[in-house]
Amino acid sequence: MDFAIVRVEPGREADFVTGLEWLFAPPGSRPPGWDHDRAVARTAALLGDEDVALFTARAEDGEVVGVASVYRDILSVRFGRRASIEDLAVHPRWRSRGVGTALLTAARRWADEHGADYVFLESGLGRTEAHRFYLREGATQAAAAFRWTGFSDPDR
Repeated sequence: MDFAIVRVEPGREADFVTGLEWLFAPPGSRPPGWDHDRAVARTAALLGDEDVALFTARAEDGEVVGVASVYRDILSVRFGRRASIEDLAVHPRWRSRGVGTALLTAARRWADEHGADYVFLESGLGRTEAHRFYLREGATQAAAAFRWTGFSDPDR
């Protein structure tokens, strides 16, 4: 293996955020209101949260080649404790080299160690290559996801 999976440490927040920005390339897009500096500050705030794990994949030379975040979140009446993988991104040059599998494994292991009964991952409709990867990794496509952004008055 020519990379290692490590937890994000204080001072490395910008590396993690730069990895997230790989998700903006087609078929993805930049989230409305995206601000790199605000994302770095949010990342720093999350580092001390016991319900969150942020991972990077680093090449032997230290370059960040992948990122993943996992959150222990809701306790569902029907399904138990959920962990959500919110972000999983691999540098385009490093795809199909085991980085995504290693990040997914680290996130799922962390979720299991922190009492999650299941892991949830949402993926954009256009990310068909990613969907094939998740299915190969043993996921089942279990739902359609819907999102509301901006909580202003819808009648304006």
